[in-house]
Amino acid sequence: MANIISRPRGTLDLFYDDCKLMEIIKSKLIFETSKYGFAYVDIPCFEESKLFHRGVGESSDIVRKETFDLISKGDKEYTLRPEFTASINRAVIENKFYALPSLPLRYSYFGKAFRYERPQVGRYREFHQFGVEVLDTKIDIDSTIDTLLLAINSAKTILGNIDIKLRINFLGSLSSRENYKKALYLFFKDKISNMCEDCKRRLETNPLRILDCKVKEDQEIIKSSPKITNYLNKEDQEEYEKIKSYLTSLNIQFVEDDNLVRGLDYYTGLVFELYSESDVGAIGGGGKYSSLMKDIGGPEFEGIGFSFGVERLVLSLNDDRKKILLSKVDDSLDYFIINLNKDFTSLKIANILREKNYKVTIPSANRSLNGALKMADRMKAKKVLIIENDVCKIKDMETRNQEEIKLSQLILKLEKGGNI
Repeated sequence: MANIISRPRGTLDLFYDDCKLMEIIKSKLIFETSKYGFAYVDIPCFEESKLFHRGVGESSDIVRKETFDLISKGDKEYTLRPEFTASINRAVIENKFYALPSLPLRYSYFGKAFRYERPQVGRYREFHQFGVEVLDTKIDIDSTIDTLLLAINSAKTILGNIDIKLRINFLGSLSSRENYKKALYLFFKDKISNMCEDCKRRLETNPLRILDCKVKEDQEIIKSSPKITNYLNKEDQEEYEKIKSYLTSLNIQFVEDDNLVRGLDYYTGLVFELYSESDVGAIGGGGKYSSLMKDIGGPEFEGIGFSFGVERLVLSLNDDRKKILLSKVDDSLDYFIINLNKDFTSLKIANILREKNYKVTIPSANRSLNGALKMADRMKAKKVLIIENDVCKIKDMETRNQEEIKLSQLILKLEKGGNI
């Protein structure tokens, strides 16, 4: 016997209810974004590698350690997308959508992303990501708050009316952030020898990323590091205070987290993460960015967006909520045809019914009548047609009532547009 080939580490096989649940989640999330005026978009699963190096940031862990780079063919190098934001900005530039008169541009997406990281609960190498991007010459306070509201309401659309915890921080403009990086560098310089290898590297590439370290011993050192709020310029401070006042006025509870920096280099201004009542970590997050589009060859547009790890949303669902979501799916069959004659008649009848948009299944010819009826029950068939000799028995599986009709009459009736 040949060796069994297993699925790649960090990936999932989705069948039956898992697949239905993914489709339900996609449908509900995209519908939620449509209520906010977002257009759904679909973009390539791979891009030129330089897009992510320039857009996501050379110093980010995603680019340094986690991208799936494809074998080079021709004169270009390609990478499976690790996230969507850079790709959507690239598409806007390439298609010149930035010249459209209706700003801001609002796009939603749902698809697979790929990162070569250590698999663990809620973290996979191939995963589904849902999110939105808002693009404009300048992201105003209304777009910012509207995006936050959409993020919270999207989570509740899937998880139910539970308490969604919002954590926020403000990274400031590029000038504020550069001053803060210098302060962090000076703070950690004398302590870095006792910290992890990632922190040592981040000190030279992007000291902000040290704040995101998950090593327990390093977190103790980070607690006493300088806070970004002390390095924001006046304009940044006013914007941050305005955001917090809007959230308070809308009765949206939030927690300020000075160490929240997110994993990508393009963020400026507001950053945020959402947590559910489960222990899978952040179910999603996002923030504002001001130079990404310009950095990849476009105009000086700003953006704000967020994304959810869909698998983390699924892990956050309790059993009752899963049942509620799955109950919305009508996966019953209209007709189940058992042909005891073992000829092509069942295929002919099934084809006519399917042309009328009915859902029809035919069991294997070697299955017994009793086994086929049990299968029809499991598949929630509404009616079972049992063909034997020149007669068709029509059994209503709900009432268990049964009637008979000549097979030739049944086919003629269906061909003339009638129903069973």
